[in-house]
Amino acid sequence: MKTKTIKCNFKNSRGNTLDARLDIPANISINEITNFVIFCHCFTCTKETITTFRLSRLLAESGYGVLRFDFTGLGNSEGVFSSTTFSTTQDDLRSAIRFLDTNYHAPSFLIGHSLGGTTALSVAQGFDSVKGVVTVASPSEPDHVLHHFGHALTLLEQGIPASFEVAGQHFDIEPAFVEDVRSIDMPSRLSELNKPALIINIEDDALVSELDAQQIRDWVGGEVTLLNVTGSDHLLSGREATGFAARGIADWIQKVL
Repeated sequence: MKTKTIKCNFKNSRGNTLDARLDIPANISINEITNFVIFCHCFTCTKETITTFRLSRLLAESGYGVLRFDFTGLGNSEGVFSSTTFSTTQDDLRSAIRFLDTNYHAPSFLIGHSLGGTTALSVAQGFDSVKGVVTVASPSEPDHVLHHFGHALTLLEQGIPASFEVAGQHFDIEPAFVEDVRSIDMPSRLSELNKPALIINIEDDALVSELDAQQIRDWVGGEVTLLNVTGSDHLLSGREATGFAARGIADWIQKVL
């Protein structure tokens, strides 16, 4: 089954327009799609990052409508990345949920890669339409991303704006980001999440350890399924690994439905 992509955008509560794409099956009218999914990309990534792009398209081939979007200040979305926090990322996701609910159909599932999965976990309980959450190589705590900051973290902890590097690209960041990610009580928040969750762990992931998947499994109040992916990296760069993960997600969604 082939897919087609609809260009769209929506505003977050802070007035920024966020750029998005809605992937749907090519041979089905959008009005015939009964289950929509939102896919959240990783920290400093975009909706076009290989993990988000491939998994979204593969899930659309399985019959779902999948919305992927750029968080504030990233990709083609408005706003300044340096002033973002985990809380503003949560707000972006809530805005995406409201966009689908208003214009198409409220999302049935939230999926996220790396920090995007942590964001999805932290937001899901607040929406009745969301039946379950999927994380792919996601840290159990949002402050895990501080390992990217290196020496910049020392400046940020002193209240001084700094910059850090990810994959050769430099990003400016404000001290408020550090304060915010450290204030999130994920064990408590996840204990209140009484919805099913699929936790995808990438074995030998150089960025996120198996311990993170185990902690999410132990903290989530709802039923948890753990899926291990072997022979891949944090981005699921290999097509075989991406296909395996996509099939696992699609099978799990069908069981939840």
